[in-house]
Amino acid sequence: MPKNRKLSFVNFTIKSTLRYFLLISLLFLLSWNQSIMAQSCYELVWSDEFNNPGLPDSTKWTFEIGNNNGSNNESQYYTKRLENARIEDTVLIIEARKETYNGFQYTSARINTYATNGYWKYGKIEARMKLPYGQGIWPAFWMLGNGIFNGTSWPACGEIDIMELIGGGEGRDDKAYGTPHWADANNNHAQYGGSVQLSQGIYADAYHTFTVEWNATTIRWFMDGKQYHIIDITPAALSEFKNNFFIILNLAVGGDWPGYPNASTVFPQKFYIDYVRVYQLNQTPIIEGENSVVKAATNLTFTTIESNDFTYEWSVPEGAQIISGQGTHAIKVNWGCTAGNVTCNLITQCDTYNLEFPVQISELVISGKEYVKENELNIRYSIPQTLEASYVWTLPESVSSTSKLDTNEVFLNWGTTDETIKVMVNNSCGYDSAAFDVKILRQLPYPNADEPHLIPGTIQSVYYDMGGEGIAYHDKELKNLGTGIRLDEGVDTEANDGGYNVGWTEAGEWLEYTVSVASSKKYDAEIRIASPNNTGKFKISFNGQDRTGIIAVKSSGSWATFKSIFLNDIQLYDTDTLMRIDFIASGFNIGRLVFADSIASAIPGIESDTKIAIYPTLTDGILFIQNLKNQAEYSMIDLAGVEVKKGFLEPESFIDVSSFYPGAYFVIIDETKQNTMLKFIKIH
Repeated sequence: MPKNRKLSFVNFTIKSTLRYFLLISLLFLLSWNQSIMAQSCYELVWSDEFNNPGLPDSTKWTFEIGNNNGSNNESQYYTKRLENARIEDTVLIIEARKETYNGFQYTSARINTYATNGYWKYGKIEARMKLPYGQGIWPAFWMLGNGIFNGTSWPACGEIDIMELIGGGEGRDDKAYGTPHWADANNNHAQYGGSVQLSQGIYADAYHTFTVEWNATTIRWFMDGKQYHIIDITPAALSEFKNNFFIILNLAVGGDWPGYPNASTVFPQKFYIDYVRVYQLNQTPIIEGENSVVKAATNLTFTTIESNDFTYEWSVPEGAQIISGQGTHAIKVNWGCTAGNVTCNLITQCDTYNLEFPVQISELVISGKEYVKENELNIRYSIPQTLEASYVWTLPESVSSTSKLDTNEVFLNWGTTDETIKVMVNNSCGYDSAAFDVKILRQLPYPNADEPHLIPGTIQSVYYDMGGEGIAYHDKELKNLGTGIRLDEGVDTEANDGGYNVGWTEAGEWLEYTVSVASSKKYDAEIRIASPNNTGKFKISFNGQDRTGIIAVKSSGSWATFKSIFLNDIQLYDTDTLMRIDFIASGFNIGRLVFADSIASAIPGIESDTKIAIYPTLTDGILFIQNLKNQAEYSMIDLAGVEVKKGFLEPESFIDVSSFYPGAYFVIIDETKQNTMLKFIKIH
């Protein structure tokens, strides 16, 4: 009996151990599978692992120098020195030091990703860090909205503090904060912070990972993978968080929030960053569709990202009806009579999203050609098809129809005069009407048919006149080969150089522009050109008279690299109304044309015949002054007449213009009350 009992116990133990092992294995596989599914939602789009010793990578980070403009009453001066920011053993160290520097008692470093195009909208942003400690010590890993550099002040630009710590003993060195900041509906500062405190030790003892997961509806804060804070950003007052943000790392010393160092504070203090990584969803979940519809519109489609692993629950406003697609990534909807939101409760492996898509009610509008040729045939005009509708079209006497007039579209034969067509609709939302003015095609300014291009001013090459082939332009292919604007016309356009350009130019082609010249005098011009070769040639005429001669195009390096051609002293008259660009030899793209008052004629007392000289006149950075006998005052102005630099010159001295933008400039030298003007071009 004892032996059998022992054998039974052994069998029981083996079976129990096997069950336990199988249970643990199953739980591990489930956990592993969920982790893999979660990670599959994100992909790494940017990171710095800090593998190269020395200063932080300048292709990813920019140093901010100074005392942070006095913000927060901080005590440090931020530098660009190895003493304050360096990479050692694949870790970035930001070090705060107690030392006298530029009038401050402490030095440290602050770096950001904005200038290197390191900014993102939504994603998972995280860093693994070991934090400094002590009274008055304030490390931060945070983000600011790009608007701070584009005219939007704080806090309206938005701020996401991923990690902040204010040192100073228990309850401070062991506690980290995550906080969003924004401007509320009254433009006052608003914030909503959370914190995470260690159960033992302080954040200077070991590395921890700080993360935010940010999407269109929420921002979540994590420490070592555990969520400790969340905010709903769907209210309109938090719209700041629907824009691009960049990353900042800094170590401040002192300030309104942490207070200031005291005798207990140890220096130097080091902020260790093992890595910074940015992940984004493989696809950002949004709703797409028509955001402006007419009353009772039919067969509208709304979609979001598609996956067999996602769950979709759609809703539409009262009066609208989902006619197909509920439970899938795409629905068909018949709209009602009022505006409202299409929503989708989307559940993914990573998150749950409450997506909203606002739909407005638009006026009934007739679609079709605004400009037609005399006696043009079979021209289509239409309005959206709506529920339970009847249609009545009203046509001018000179216009006839080749189709029925009781549908949502008609085909018309035009006459020889400008006319107006009308339509009346009666549908499930009641009566509605629309009218549409149709004009006979003539040469007219673009984009505003009533406003010519002004000189002085900027003329975009793609804003050639309306009127079409043979009237406002001549293009040999008779179709737009590009991907820019005005794709229904023959001129080839594409996006480039901060706007659009005309491309694929060929000899014999031309463009015309209706212009208004302010006064009869000479003008300077800057013309943006791109070409990989030296073959291009063109000329510019006004009212049929060649005013520039043949302009040769030099290589800019590529089709997408634009450089400026500068023309001086072009004589124009206030009677000039039509500018024409004739392409004489092919092989270049042309962008905008900028006309300005001639600087030489606008500045009185200029002596151009002088022994004083500058060289080189085509410069990349340094201008040397020759034959200056005495100290002289100088000023420099750009092509628009704006002063960009001034100072004093010594004989045989030089001027550094390396920071200037490429373009034409003038140096005005005042020597013994006699002005001398010299021209140069900054080429890069």
